[in-house]
Parts: sequence; structure tokens; C-alpha cells
Amino acid sequence: MVEVQERHKRSPDFNERYYICRGSEGFYSNFNITVKYSKDFSNALLANAIKMMIRKNSWLAHNFFKEPGTDSEAHNGHNWTLRIIKRIVFDEVVSFRKIERFDKLALEQLNEVRFQMDVEKPLWKIIVWEEANNEDKLISVCFDHSQYDGLSGVQFQKDLSKEMALLCEDDGHNVVFQMLEPIILFDYERDFEYLPKSIMGSAELATDLYTPPVSSVIDHHLRTYLPLYQKVADKSWWWWWWWSSASKSSASATSLKIWTNPEPVKKDLSTAYEIFKLDAVVMEKLMQFCRSQKVTLTTLLDIVAVKALQNSVFKATHGDEPIGSDSYVAINGRRYYSEDIQNFKYGTMVCGHHILLPPIENLNAAMQEFSDKLCSGIKSRNSFKEIGMMQFSNAWKFLNNKIGKVGGGRPSMTISNLGKVQNSNDIYQFKDMYFGANAGVMYNFVLNCLTLPSNEMTIIFAYLPQFNSLKLGSTSAIEEFSKLFIKYINEISQQSSKTQ
Repeated sequence: MVEVQERHKRSPDFNERYYICRGSEGFYSNFNITVKYSKDFSNALLANAIKMMIRKNSWLAHNFFKEPGTDSEAHNGHNWTLRIIKRIVFDEVVSFRKIERFDKLALEQLNEVRFQMDVEKPLWKIIVWEEANNEDKLISVCFDHSQYDGLSGVQFQKDLSKEMALLCEDDGHNVVFQMLEPIILFDYERDFEYLPKSIMGSAELATDLYTPPVSSVIDHHLRTYLPLYQKVADKSWWWWWWWSSASKSSASATSLKIWTNPEPVKKDLSTAYEIFKLDAVVMEKLMQFCRSQKVTLTTLLDIVAVKALQNSVFKATHGDEPIGSDSYVAINGRRYYSEDIQNFKYGTMVCGHHILLPPIENLNAAMQEFSDKLCSGIKSRNSFKEIGMMQFSNAWKFLNNKIGKVGGGRPSMTISNLGKVQNSNDIYQFKDMYFGANAGVMYNFVLNCLTLPSNEMTIIFAYLPQFNSLKLGSTSAIEEFSKLFIKYINEISQQSSKTQ
């Protein structure tokens, strides 16, 4: 097999090295986007569509390779190389399973998918589900976070459906594939003419989004090389600046205890799930409410979820003690650019923004405070600059130091809203869609949301299985959360109806 040329290799950048550590050292499994199409498809059509996708986008043929005999922590990930792989075989990246229906148990199966680095395989995998009760098929695509984020996962599904629509059904493909098994989706030598002249650069260096202030960089170097400065200087003035300007919500929040998981962090990627669906009628009422309050839907969902946690899980762990929350809100970095990142539909261009709130008493007031702080964080871009400072830290030490610590830097809750997903064609349209992710080492609770073209919203609530044992009297705290979450949503929906 021909060797990959040097022009199709490069060194990983700082954010990629962080995700190399998360993936290769077992701190994260995957995130996944699952779609049910409006039209059936054959395996041959699926294979041809994937092959066309890779030809049009070599990003889908990336993996990281480690220099043999080296220690990643000692080298802080600089001993890895990103390159285009030599071959992608259909049976190695696509598998088939039969289930009664796609539910939270299927999400648990998806969470078990792990990605290998240092192998001739891409950093995505596909599972095709066939539901027994109606013979519908769903396509789940699992991704490693080093090369993909939630929006690039959606883009993958949009590109896949578009390619299937372009190819349409052709029974002749089935015969060709039977003759040419194993089905080769990509071969470096065969498909060389479709590859770019050089491998694409990293998403984090495509713009100045992650570039930290010069003052922060200077402060870091002074602390590193001048011990006296470290002793004399404030604990970390630039961290204080970011935290106070981008995260703290109010004086009351900073003086209150913030909810954290009372159990120490374990290197356990097990995750449990609940699925919520909001139909188009409810969604329209929620959007009307948001417009009347001048807040986003993400704001509404976060506050409702935190309020439900406050009256269920938080109460089960801390009783009636007044306790605030730390919400970690995913912000899409692509929002700041247009032409600058037109080639980065894939890649990781997202960060989380901390928002601290006191105990929620009034939903409307909490939404206003949350919205103000979120808008401020989006405008300042400080959370992205904070990620940029990761280039001066060791990801292996950072993540390993979380293990065994109570809290471990995990936020109270994480929310990621991918927004409304549009169809990419008129043939293979999105009939149903799910956005799942691992909680594991990094998070306690994750609320992943997306809206279908039909205006129906799917919400997946991911959480650590340890919370299943929590009780409020004889009631499961997680069951209580689910009831309260839907109750608060319905109350807001009804409130919106009355004001029309």
C-alpha cells in the first residue's frame, strides 16, 4: 500500500491535542447525531453516498498517529501527527442493528462506541438501526470530538442525505458491490486525484477566535519563569477577569454555594438518558413567549431544566439548603464569521460559557439574568480566549487531575442547542432526529437539543447513572426531574396562550 505523502500530514494544534487526550486516554466516548429519513434507502446507496462525501471532503479521512515509543503527557501531545488515512472499508465503519424502537437504551448503546487513534480508520462510525415495529431505518453517526462538534455532526447528516438524493436508487450498484467486496469507500492511491494539495489546517487557527489577549500570555509566562512574580501577583488576575466578567451573574450568586456533585470524579464513561419531545404547537407557544420576554429558546430551556433539577436532584443531595447553579452553555464560534470559515463546516469551533445563578424562584426573572449574561459572554468572546490559553497547559495533567476530586471542575449542568436543522434536499428529508452525547468524566447533566424542519424539538437529557439511586422520599429524583421539566414547559406554553 502506498505511503501517505508529507503534504497530507501536519502537527495537531492545541485544541486538537486536548481532544486527542480526551479520546485516546478514555475521558470521553463520543457524541452522535441520529436521523430517521422520510424515504427508505439501500445499503448500496448508503455506501455510494459515503464514498462521494469523502471524495468531496478529505476531512472525513483524518486520524491522528502517535510516534512509537513516546509518552504523550511528557510531550503534551506534540508526539502525534494528523494525516489522511490510507483506506476506509465500509464494513469497518458501518454496522447494522435491529431494535424494537429507537429509545434511551439505543442511546446507551451509542455511548459504548469508542474511537481508536493511531489506526487506519476515520474518527466517525455509522450504525444503521432497523426498527422491528415499523421497519423504519435510522442512521446514527458517532463522532470523536477532536475533528467534529455538534454542528459538524449535523452537517455530516445533511451532506449524507444530499448525496443519497443526488445518487437516487440504482439497483445496479448492488451487483457492483457484490462483485467488489470488501467495499472500499476510500483508498489513498485510488482517490488521490480528489485530495487537496495539502491537508487542511485546524479549525482553531482558521480565525483569530481563540487568540488570547497579549496581557494574558504575558501573565502566563511571568508566572512560569519568575517564581517571585507568582508569589507577589494576585492568584490569577486574568482568570479573575474572565470569571467575573464572563461568568458571574450577580453578587448574590458569588456569595452562594454552587451545586456540585458530592461524589468524586471517576473515570467512568457510563451515561444514562431521557428523551423529551416538544411538538410544533408547543414550540410555537414557547417561541412566542421567548419573543415577548426577549430571550432565546436556549435561555428558556436552561432555566427550566435548572429549576427542575433544583427541585429534584439538588434537593435530594443537599436538602432544602439554598444552592445556586453553574450552567455551561455551548456557543457556536462560526456565528462570528462568514467567508473566513466557509471551509470549516466540519472541525471543532465551539466552547462553553459559564453562567452562575442563585436559586431560581421566579422563572421570568432568572431568564432575564441568564439572557443578559449569555449575550455579554457571546459579545466578549472571552470563553474562546480562555480555550486559547489551553495551549500553555498540559491536557494530560489537566484531565488526570480531575479524577478523584469532588466537583472536579464539572458544571452543574451543560446545555447545547443546535437550533433548527433544515433539510438539504427534497427526497431524503429529516423525519426524526436525536443529538446524544457522553456525560462521563466531564459533566453531570447535559441537555442536548435540536429542532426538526417540522418545528418539533427533540431534547436528550444525559446524566451520570449514579443519580438514578437518588430519592426524594420514595420517588426517584430523576423521575421527579422529568415530571417537573415537562410541567414547567407546559406552564410556560399555557401562559403564552393566555397572553395572545
